[in-house]
Formats: sequence, structure tokens, C-alpha cells
Amino acid sequence: MILPARASLETRIKAAGFLLREGWHWLTSLGLLVAGVVLLPFLPLGVGLYPVPRLLQTLNLLGARAQARAAAYTAAVVPFDRRRLDGRHTFGEVAALVSSPETKRDASWLLFHCAFALLAGCLAVGLPLAAVLYVFAAPWWPLFPPQAPLELAFPVTSWLAAAATVLLGVAYGVTGWMLLPWLARRLSTGTLAILSPRRYDELSRRIQDLSAARASALTAHAAELRRIERELHDGAQNRLVGVVMMLGLAQRAAETDPAAAVPFIGRAQDAATEALAGLREAVHDIYPPILDELGLGGAASALTSRSPIPCSLDVHGLLRAPAAVESAAYFVLAEALTNAAKHSDASRIGVVLRTESVPGEDLLVIRVNDDGRGGAAIPPRTASGSGVGTGLATGTGLAGIARRAAAFGGTLRVTSPSGGPTELRVDLPCDF
Repeated sequence: MILPARASLETRIKAAGFLLREGWHWLTSLGLLVAGVVLLPFLPLGVGLYPVPRLLQTLNLLGARAQARAAAYTAAVVPFDRRRLDGRHTFGEVAALVSSPETKRDASWLLFHCAFALLAGCLAVGLPLAAVLYVFAAPWWPLFPPQAPLELAFPVTSWLAAAATVLLGVAYGVTGWMLLPWLARRLSTGTLAILSPRRYDELSRRIQDLSAARASALTAHAAELRRIERELHDGAQNRLVGVVMMLGLAQRAAETDPAAAVPFIGRAQDAATEALAGLREAVHDIYPPILDELGLGGAASALTSRSPIPCSLDVHGLLRAPAAVESAAYFVLAEALTNAAKHSDASRIGVVLRTESVPGEDLLVIRVNDDGRGGAAIPPRTASGSGVGTGLATGTGLAGIARRAAAFGGTLRVTSPSGGPTELRVDLPCDF
């Protein structure tokens, strides 16, 4: 059990430590503010295309760390992921980054921090030091010569002045005792209030993400329709035309020599078989029939059994999901296994499929990990969520997985330090 006096002292020490850290970080904030003031006027000239994104990346990082410090002090929960800035950007993208709500929040925090953090840090140091100095130094005034008296708030040349100095030190101590926790609370809550997105901003960002996902899904759908049309035109249709031609030739041959019609009928049968195989392949790419026959767990087992790299599969706790979600999960897993086989140089792959319930929704979770070389990254234009790469591949493979997940409001996260191991995680919201 912590005694009230001890708890109160620990609260003051914690507040002073928080204010001291913020005062120290004030130097970084001031340097960033000066750099921003110098660089931003050059943005319309195109000079800032390289330094401004780096500046915004630094601002974003400082804001994230300040938010983490404030959340740790107040024991608050930050319920959202901050944006990650990386990659090269065009002039329009840089302008959009500068005017984005997140950048405005980060810039507002920077001004707030530069204005108040130094003052708070100085008070956190000055008030306790002044209290200790005034209380303990004043009684020693007789040791100082008359021509060089003890100088504190005023020259201490008598016991009356020493008593006044001690009282002033006590006042400093009481002020610090009362003021420092209040300052720490105001600075931490102000930081969280500025950096946390407003409800309107959250909804706007969600609408933008959903609009982008919808546009990506429509583009992918149109491309898929063109692919199916091309496969039917170049594959099944040509083979069916061949069937018709072979049957026509067989009919003509049968009128004069029935035996001569047999080769044409055989060739027609071969063409019909090839056309049927092409149709099955086209239909499989639209919706794999194995999902209806065996479910997602069975379909995943079939995929992993065909992988050239040994795979383990864990489907414990997997529930049936809507057909569209299971189809997306199937193709996500197929693409992940294909990319791992092509690029990871792994000796084993682990696959986990399960259902997770989180507040407000249920998730179908696909996890693919390997012991390969790692070191690749999600393309920045398509990354959803956060991550630093994957040994599964960099480029169209992960981009396709990210787009497929985003079409359902899902997320793709990958972690892959250079040298591995690699883990890919896709969360697909669904209503079970």
C-alpha cells in the first residue's frame, strides 16, 4: 500500500520528469520550426520537392513521439495509427501533404510545443532548485564578508533578510508543489488534444480511404473483365470455332467416306476438351469452385500442398465467412505463396487462418511467414497500415494484395528486417 504522502511525492517527481523531457525536446522542436520557416517559401518554386517531404517526415515522427510521451504520462490510449511518410513525391503530392489535416495538426502541435515546453521545463527545474537554494543557503549568510554579501533575490545581510529569503524559498517550493502537476497535465492533455484527430477528420479520412479502395476495386474489376473477355476470345472461342470447323469437315467427309470423318471428329473432341479446360480456368479465376466444395480451410490446404516450399497450415478457430471475403482471402493466400516461392529463398512457410473478434467487427486474419531473406517493402502508394517490407516481394505482388484487402476495408501489414524472417498479415472485416 502506497501512503498518500509518498504517492503525492511520486506524482510531483513524475510531473517534473515529464516537464524536463519536454523542455529538452523543445530544442528539437525549435530547430524544426526554423527549418520549416526557411524551406516552405521555396515550395512554390519546386525547390522543396526533396527537403519538404523529409521535413514533414521529421515533423510526423516528432509528433508521434510527443503523443506517445503524453499518452504514457496520462495513461491514455491512442486508438489510431499515425500516417507513415516515405518514398518520393511529386509536386502535387507534396502540396497535398502540406495541406493535409495531419500536417496541420502536427504543425499546430509544433507551435504549441515551442511556445510552452521551454517555459514548463524551466519551471520544473527552477522552482525546486530555488526552493532548496533559498531555504538552505540563507542561514549561512554570516559566513559571507560584508563587502560581498550573499546575493539571492536580494542581498542577505541580516537574520531578518535571511528569514525573508527562507520564506521566499518556501513559497517557491509550495508553488512548485502545486504548479508542476498542473503544468504537466495541461501540457500532456494539450498535446493529445492537438495531435488526436477530430471526429470529422477521422470520418473524412475514412471516406477518402474507402473512395480510394472503391476506385481501386472498380479498376481491378474492369481489368478482370477485360482479362476474362480476352481469355474467352483468344482461348475458348477460337477452340469452339475449331470444333465447329472440324465437325463441318467431318460431316462432309461422312457423306462420301464415313471412315475419313473419324480423324476430324477426334480433332473436334480435342478442341472441345481444350475449350472446356479454358472455360474452367476462367471460371476458377472468378470464384474458385473449391471454396464451395471444401471451404476456405480446405482450399488453403490445397494451395499449401502445391507450394514448392514446405508449408505448415493452421486453421484452428476459422469460421465460415461471406463468399466474397473467402474468395479474396483465397487469392491473397495464393499470391503470397507465389511471391514467397519466387523471391524469399525460404526453406519453410507457415500459414495461419483464423477468425478474430475485435470491438465493433469480426476479422478474417491471414498470416503468412517465412524464414527467407526479407528486406523488401510494400509499395508506398498502395500500402495500407504500417510495415517495413517483406521477403515475399516488392512490387505488383504486394500491391495486388494491398488493393484486394483495401477493397473490403481491410489492411495489409508486413514486417521483414533484412535477413528475415518475414511475416505478412492481412485483416479482412466480415460479418460472421
